[in-house]
Amino acid sequence: MRHFRYGARTLAKSPGFALVAIVTLALGIGANTAIFSVANALLLRPLPYAHPERLVLVYAERADAAGAIHPFSFPRSTFLSEKSRAFSGFAAFTNETFNLTGRGDPEQLAAARVSWNFFDVLGVRPAMGRAFLPEEDRPGGRAVCLISHALWTRTFGARADIAGQNITLDATPYTIVGVLPRDFHFAPLGRGVDLWAPRVFDLNITTPAQIQGGVGFLSAVARLAPGIGARQAEAEMGILDRQYKRENPRMPDADPAQTIRARELQGQIVSNVRTAVLILCGAVGLLLLIACANVAALLLSRALARRKEIAIRTALGARRGALIMQLLAESVLLAAAGGLLGIALSALGTHALATLGQGNLPRVEEIGIDWRVLAFTAVLSLITGVLFGLAPALQASRQDLNPVLRAEGRGSAGSRRRSRARGALVVAQVALSMVLLVGAGLLIRSFVRLRNVSAGFDARNVLTMNIALPPTRYPKGPQMAAFYDQVVKRVSAMPGVQSAAVCSALPVRPVRFSPVLVEGQPELPLAARPILAIQMVSAAYFRTLRVALRQGREFTESDNAEAPLVAVVNETLVRRYWPHDNPIGKRLLLGRMAKPAEVVGVAADVNNLSLAAAPEAEVYVSFPQRPWASMNLIVRTAGDPHKWSGAARAAVAAVDREQPVTALNTMEEVLNTSTAQQRFSVFLLGVFSTAALLLAAVGLYGAIAYSVAERTQEMGIRIALGAASGEILRMIVGQGLALALAGLGIGTVAALALTGLMSGLLFQVSAADPVSFAASALLFVAIAALASYLPARRATRVDPIEALRYE
Repeated sequence: MRHFRYGARTLAKSPGFALVAIVTLALGIGANTAIFSVANALLLRPLPYAHPERLVLVYAERADAAGAIHPFSFPRSTFLSEKSRAFSGFAAFTNETFNLTGRGDPEQLAAARVSWNFFDVLGVRPAMGRAFLPEEDRPGGRAVCLISHALWTRTFGARADIAGQNITLDATPYTIVGVLPRDFHFAPLGRGVDLWAPRVFDLNITTPAQIQGGVGFLSAVARLAPGIGARQAEAEMGILDRQYKRENPRMPDADPAQTIRARELQGQIVSNVRTAVLILCGAVGLLLLIACANVAALLLSRALARRKEIAIRTALGARRGALIMQLLAESVLLAAAGGLLGIALSALGTHALATLGQGNLPRVEEIGIDWRVLAFTAVLSLITGVLFGLAPALQASRQDLNPVLRAEGRGSAGSRRRSRARGALVVAQVALSMVLLVGAGLLIRSFVRLRNVSAGFDARNVLTMNIALPPTRYPKGPQMAAFYDQVVKRVSAMPGVQSAAVCSALPVRPVRFSPVLVEGQPELPLAARPILAIQMVSAAYFRTLRVALRQGREFTESDNAEAPLVAVVNETLVRRYWPHDNPIGKRLLLGRMAKPAEVVGVAADVNNLSLAAAPEAEVYVSFPQRPWASMNLIVRTAGDPHKWSGAARAAVAAVDREQPVTALNTMEEVLNTSTAQQRFSVFLLGVFSTAALLLAAVGLYGAIAYSVAERTQEMGIRIALGAASGEILRMIVGQGLALALAGLGIGTVAALALTGLMSGLLFQVSAADPVSFAASALLFVAIAALASYLPARRATRVDPIEALRYE
C-alpha cells in the first residue's frame, strides 16, 4: 500500500500527464469492455433456458448451400419426433402472423406456431397461467395461445386475471392460457414475437393439402437424451433422413441434395455473426495495445524529468526491485483510473451497440454490463497497468548515477536507450494501427461495392407494406384475389401514385421456393426436381419496380384464374435451362400443380436472395392464378413515399376495416435493412481504426517532440554553425517518417497475414486488396509527416543563445 500511496501523491503533482494517460487508457479499456459485453451476450453467456448446453437446433441443409438453415415438412417433423431416440424432447416451430381485432384498431401480431411441448423442451415456465396441453395440439383442439410479457403490458394493461380471457385472432376466438416471462426470447423466431399458438399444421398461409404434401416450413428444437451428445444425435438424424427418403420418395423434402442437421442451439443462433464479433474483439485488442504503447511512451518521456529523483533514491540505498514496484504501482493506479472511466464510457458504448444491433444481432436484448463484464474490466485494467508500465519501469530504474547527479544529462547527449525505446513504441503503434486501418478499408470498400450493386430494379420512390389475410375470413383463392384487386385499384387511383401492385416477396427477401419441372429437362420425381424461387405478382409488378422485360410480355389483367396458366422467368433461369432456345412458349410444372404454365416473358435478373448473392433462377406467377394470403403492396409515387402511407392504409381499411397493415417501409429502407449487419461492422471497425490512427499520430508527435526537447542544445549548435531551417526541418521530419515507414512495413506484413480471416465478410474485394493497403499507407504517411512537421518547425525557431544555456 505504501507504493500506491506514494504513487498517488506523485501523480497528483502531474495532473496534466495523469489526465492524458487516464483518458487514453479509458478509450482502450472502454472499447474493449463494450465489445466484450457483446461477445459475452452472444458467445459466452449461456442461453436463458434450463441446461441450455443440452439443446440442439434441428433443421434441413442443402449441399449447394452449406451452413444455411432450410425448413423441413410437417410429415418429416412427425417422422423425426416418433423415430428419434437421441432426444428426450422434440418440438417443431415456425413463424406465424395473427390479426388481433375487437380491441380498437386492428393489429397484426408477430406470432409463432409451436408444438405443445415447446416450452417444456426449453425448460421455460410461463410467468402466469400454464403452458400448452397435448390435446390442444391435435386437429380440432381448443384454440389457445400464450402471450408475451410485452403484449400483456401493452395491449392488456398487465391485467392480473388475463389467463382465461378470450381474444379474437383472425376472426377466431382464442383463449389466453398464460403469459411468458419478461425476458423470454427465442432467437430462431426473430425479435418481437408476441404470441404463441399450438398446431403447427394450422399455419395460416398454407392449406392442409400443402402441409401433408411436404411443403417445407418447420425447424425444431430438441433436448438431448441423457448420455447422448450432439454428434450422436446428428448421426441418428442422418440415418433417419435416409429412411425417410426411402419411405417417402415423392415428398419434395426427400431431395437427395438435402439432409438433416442437429447442431448445438447456441452456436447456431450466433453462427452468422460469430466471425464479425471475433474480428471486432481483435480490433479493440489492437486498439488497447496502441493505447498502452502510447502511455508507455509518455512514461518514458516522464522518466526524463524524474532521472534525478530516481538516481538520488538509488544512491540512498533503494533497491532496483523496490523502484520497479513503485513505478509499476503508479502505472496500475493509472490503469485503475482508466478502467473506472472506461466502464463509464463502455456503459454509453454498450447502449449504443445494443441500439445499433437492433435487427442485426441475435440476443441483442441481453447485451449489457454484468459481473462477467466487470470482472473482465478489472483483470484487463490490471494487465494493462503491468503491460504499459513494466518496460518504462525497467528502463528508468537502470541508469548510471554519476552523470545524472552531476548534470542530469546534457540535451545533446540524451539517452540512446530511451530514444530507441520510444522509437520502438511508435513503430509498434503504427504497425498495429496499420492492421486496423487496412481492415476498415477492406470493409468500407466491400460495403461501397455492395451498396453500388445494381439490384435489377429501381428502389426510389417506392412504398411497401405487408398484408396478411386471415384464412377464416378469406379461405378461398378467389376471395384473396378479389381483396387485393380492390386494394390495388384504390391505391392506383390515388393522386400522385404512378402504379401499384402486390407481390408475395420483396426483392432480397425470398419467402417461397418450389420444385419445378422445366421443359427440356429429364422427367424427374418431385423430390429430385430443382428447387426454384417462386413469386406471385400482380399485373403491374414489373412496371412498378421498373424491372426490365427482356423478351415477351408482362402479366395483364386477363391472366386471371380462368385463363391458361402463364409465367415470367428471369434471365438466370433461361441461361441455366434454355441457353440456346427461345424461352417464350416453353412450359414449367410448378410443385404439385396439375397443369404446366407457359412462359410468356423473360424479366431482367433481380437480386432475390440478397445484394451480396448472385440472383437465383426465379419463376413469376400471375397472382390471380395462384393466390397467396400474405402479400406485399408496392406503390410507386411521384415523391417521398412516406407522404402516401396514410392514404394507402386508408385504402386497405376501405376494403376491410379489420385488416391491419404492417412493415410499412420504403423500398430503399428495405435495401438498407438488408445491409445493416455489414454497416454495423463497417461503422465499428471504422471508429476503432480512426481512434487507433489518432493515438498513433499523437504517439509519433510526442516521440518527435521529446526528441527535439532532448536535442535542444544540438539544434542550437547546428543553427549557430549555419544550418539552414530547411535542413533541420528535413532531418526531423525524416526521423518521424522513418519510424512511420518502419511501422507501416511491419503492419503491412501483419495485415496480409490477418486480413484473410475477414474474407467471409468481404464482397467483391480481395483480402489482399492493393487499393486498401495503398490508401491506408498513404494516409498514414501524410499524418506522420504532419505529426513530425509541427515539432520540427519549433526546432527551426530555437534561439542558439538560449539553447546553449539549456539545462
